[in-house]
Amino acid sequence: MREDLLALAKRGAPEARERLIQDYTPFILSIAAKVSGRYIRLGEDDEGSIGLLAFNEAIDAYNDTKGNSFLKFCELVIRRRLLDFYRHEQKRHQEIPATILEGGANEADDQILDRLQENPIAAGEEELERREEILALRERLAEYGVSFREVARSCPRRRDARLRAIKVAKEIARTPAWLATLSQRKTLPLSEIAREVGVSRKTLERQRKYILAVLIVLCGDFPYLREYFRE
Repeated sequence: MREDLLALAKRGAPEARERLIQDYTPFILSIAAKVSGRYIRLGEDDEGSIGLLAFNEAIDAYNDTKGNSFLKFCELVIRRRLLDFYRHEQKRHQEIPATILEGGANEADDQILDRLQENPIAAGEEELERREEILALRERLAEYGVSFREVARSCPRRRDARLRAIKVAKEIARTPAWLATLSQRKTLPLSEIAREVGVSRKTLERQRKYILAVLIVLCGDFPYLREYFRE
């Protein structure tokens, strides 16, 4: 049984740990693929190696007395390590995978986070603060009737299109009149914005919820999330 392998691995049996990692490699790669939004090849993509290391870390940090499942705990650790990876990778500094917003703050993860806060090995202060920002962003988006899942669906798939949407959000952030309209009417003046920024209204409407999420991060108290959108 895999539960027996987990117990043996935690007690220091290398064969049991290797067997666990081997058995769960497809699971690890599937989580990495969900976070990155693309197929992950072991040995070719950094996300695969990071996922394996995170899984290995989760074996040591997991505590079955807390009540959460081992796989759910592993998923959260893998997501966290990949988020750290994207944050520190300079070449990807201007983009954040939309799947993190889509799946990173659901109720099940909230319950696990509460348990993680009791375990300093599995969660540091910086990670908890970043997590709080994600939850705060979810609340702000709810004020406009927008969910993380909708943000993810409206996120441009091509990198150049994402950077253009981020540029539009930054232009809105620099325009008090547009911010005032958003504050008063809970909507953006897309036709006016389209004329000024040179992007079609149809494109802005399609990307509206993603642009709104970026705008909230840029204008609010989100120092960690804002790093993803620095120039």
